[in-house]
Amino acid sequence: MNAPKIWKICVIGDRAVGKTSLIKRYVFNSFTEEMDETVESKAYRKKVDNTLLMIWDVSVYEQHVDRVLSGAKAIIIVGDITRGETYETMGKIGEFLDGHRAMKIFVGNKGDLKYRAEFWKDEMQELAGAFDSQYIFTSAKTGENVESLFNMIIESM
Repeated sequence: MNAPKIWKICVIGDRAVGKTSLIKRYVFNSFTEEMDETVESKAYRKKVDNTLLMIWDVSVYEQHVDRVLSGAKAIIIVGDITRGETYETMGKIGEFLDGHRAMKIFVGNKGDLKYRAEFWKDEMQELAGAFDSQYIFTSAKTGENVESLFNMIIESM
């Protein structure tokens, strides 16, 4: 019997961009409208084939964020498309992670509100391109592209 592989995936971004909602949509296929702010990192687990995904919900404002990100195979950097300032935070996180060996994916979340988008495809292409990374738009509320996001990671490993 083969022991399962364990992959650490970190989800990071500004406040209220939907990090916890994305994780809960993927792990439990559920969505809650009201969510408490992530103050301290928390790990969720999901088994996919022979791989155990340890998905860390990370606050960008956590004191020792570099330690939490250590050992990650992939880092998902999330922004809320309806709040332009979260795009700026995504860029700062990208700079902070420059040189980190983990795969990085930029996510524009809350795609169900695209009619209120303050950034979209052109900006995301530019941001992801600057860090030689991929990007995707998701909606934790509807589930749109959430499975695809994690499949991008699984298929690349």
